Formats: sequence, structure tokens, C-alpha cells
Amino acid sequence: MLDFKRLTLLRELHLRGSIASTARMLGVSPSAVSQQLAKLEAEAGLPLLEQVGRSIRLTPAAQQLIARVDEAVSLLEMASAELENRRSRIQGVIRFAAFSTFARTYLPKTLRSMAAIHPDVAVEFTQLEPSEALDAVTSRRADIAIVDEFTHVPRRADSGLVRTLITTDQLGIYVPHPVSSVTELAKLNWAFEPRGTDAYVFSRNYCRALGFEPLVLFDSPDPRLHCELVAAGVAAAFLPQMVTNNFDPHPGITRFEPPAGLNPPPMFREIHAVGRRSSNLRPAARSFLHVLQDVAR
Repeated sequence: MLDFKRLTLLRELHLRGSIASTARMLGVSPSAVSQQLAKLEAEAGLPLLEQVGRSIRLTPAAQQLIARVDEAVSLLEMASAELENRRSRIQGVIRFAAFSTFARTYLPKTLRSMAAIHPDVAVEFTQLEPSEALDAVTSRRADIAIVDEFTHVPRRADSGLVRTLITTDQLGIYVPHPVSSVTELAKLNWAFEPRGTDAYVFSRNYCRALGFEPLVLFDSPDPRLHCELVAAGVAAAFLPQMVTNNFDPHPGITRFEPPAGLNPPPMFREIHAVGRRSSNLRPAARSFLHVLQDVAR
């Protein structure tokens, strides 16, 4: 009989790509991970890993095992959800992940509402950027994650995951002094989220749609810092309404409106809660999603 914990470890290695990153995620040493995988290979009677240069690759037998592990875990989650549906009270643990601006805006009220409506549901929270949060749900380290999706920048669609629209967040271009034309806008320095993120792609594409290539001097995942850079008079930035609603504008800071005649992309992002299909059957998960929607509304 194959050890199920070692099978899930193999699956985590598949998701992480290396023994070192798997060990960091689990909080153990790389040698401990290697030892457990060696024992799993002995149980399977087949090689599960092969060396390719300095990295390792999963064999076809390992890939087949991982697919079966996913099926098994989904069945266990469905069985757990069925049992929870038989209980008279909604209870359990929800592992929740969200990015900082969403958490600062909505998490405190969400937790208060959950405690009042469903006192037997414990919510555990981890702050993660959207791509990391999505990986956490896929690898079953989180039950529900908040991700954002910008117009014309679709996120990856994973089978077995369910998305629930929570709210829509408007975006705006904020500048450190009044700007009346795209030519003036193009001369400003910009604060963007890190290169490669969906927010970066959206911001760059929007500037290009207006007809210029932005000069990005400031790189940070924190839109509150972008806000402060605008306030300091050193940068322009794309700011979400979640931030500007809690921002007391300084004199001279204005929102830039594209001139008439231009047809740039819409300026908003959708905020989705993503969970596994099997996990979302749980009463606690469904209730948490309803509370998130009510609070965001």
C-alpha cells in the first residue's frame, strides 16, 4: 500500500518544481523530502524521479500517480462536505488567502460578520498575491483565494476550480499635478506593480492604447506606496478604488481623464473568490462566500 502522505509530497514536488522549494514550503530540510520520496519509490517499485542536468523531472509513472492523488483528495473533500451537510450547525475551518488591498478593505468586517453569523466556523488567513493564492488553492494549502482579473488580461483557468464574483474595483490614472494631454502624461515617471504581473500588463497596455510607452521608475506590489509616490509628486500611477476610497488626496493630485476621441480599454478589475469545486460544496465555504459578497457589496 502506498503511503498517502508521501503521495501528497510527490504532488507538492510536481507543483513546486524542485526539492528545495518543496522543503521550504513544508518547513523541512531538503534531505527529509528526498528520504520520503525514496521510500515512496521503494513502495511503488518503479522510479518516480529522474535527474535532468541539475534538476529533477517526474517520470510518467509519477505523473500517473499524481493524477490519482488529485482524484482521491477530491473524493475525500466531497465526502467531508457531505458529512458537514448533515450537521445541524455550520462549522469547520476555512483557510482563506487574499492580497493586501482586499484584506485591508474587507477582511476585518468579513471576520466580524462570520463570527456573528457562524460562530462555529474558524477562518485562518494568509496574505498572498493573486498568483500565489491561486497556487495555494490548487495545492490545497488554502480553501478560498481572492484573485483579481483585469480587462483584456485573463487569468489561467484551472479545471476543478470554481470562481465566484465578489465585486468590481474601478481603476484610475492619478497624477501629481494637473495634466491636460497624453503628451504631458507621457513625460511623467510611473509607479507600476512588478513586471510580469497582470497589473503590470494591464497598465502597460493601457498606456500603449493611449499612444505612449510609460517610463517605469518605481516597481512595487503595494498600491498604497504608489499612492504615496503620487502624493510626493514623483510619479503617476494606476490606483484601484479600494485604495483611493481610503486616501485623502493632497492638493494638486488629480485623476487623469483620457481626452475625447481616444478609445482605451475599460478601467476596472473583477475580484473573484476561487475555490476547489469539491471544497466549495462545504456549507462553511458557501456561507463564507456569501458573507464576502455581502461585505463587498
